[in-house]
Amino acid sequence: MAPSRSFVGRGVAALGVGFLAFTTLSSCADRLEPPVPEQHAQVDTMKQWATERAKPYRIPERALQAYAYAAYNVEQAQGCAVGWQTLAALGDVLTQHGQINSTTIDEDGVTSKPIRAVAPAAGGKKSVPDTDGGDIDGDSTKDIPVGPMQLMPSRWEQYGTAAEPGNAPNPDNIDDAALTTAKITCSAGDLTSPEGWTTAVSEFNPSPVFLKAVHKKAKEYSR
Repeated sequence: MAPSRSFVGRGVAALGVGFLAFTTLSSCADRLEPPVPEQHAQVDTMKQWATERAKPYRIPERALQAYAYAAYNVEQAQGCAVGWQTLAALGDVLTQHGQINSTTIDEDGVTSKPIRAVAPAAGGKKSVPDTDGGDIDGDSTKDIPVGPMQLMPSRWEQYGTAAEPGNAPNPDNIDDAALTTAKITCSAGDLTSPEGWTTAVSEFNPSPVFLKAVHKKAKEYSR
């Protein structure tokens, strides 16, 4: 279920506070410079904000709402400046914003079909021992990434959070997945330094190729 509009409406003015921190990769010769923070217009609701930016950024409107809400939520609750751009970049690189393999996201934020194991397992490992008995990922032999943000079952059990209070967290819901991703990212520490941003994004995949791909998309979204 989508976050309540009463909450969403309060989030617009704060969207600019969570802009993307920058990163360097020790294994890369070139320094990845920080993107320029976006100056957000004052609008009435987060939905309107997303509607105005979805097409230029080529991000599904429903997914963009989820990224913005998640960034606002952790900034307000934890003082974490993860930025919607970083979340959107992760969503794009991992599952094309939940649209991989012709998947769609409905108005409530739920994917039309489960997205499983389309991104490398945690840490780039080929196989991760099972931790959930298949309850989350449907695989009792090993852990595999789930949902539009490709989160591992062990991470979901630790950080899984529903965007709508009172609901059970659902890894196939873009609102819940984006918010949980934001919390995982923030758990890595300060994202306002190159090292901190790199460490945070490495929680999903430490590969230099992955990190550079995420940074490239995040920088595009910050223009």
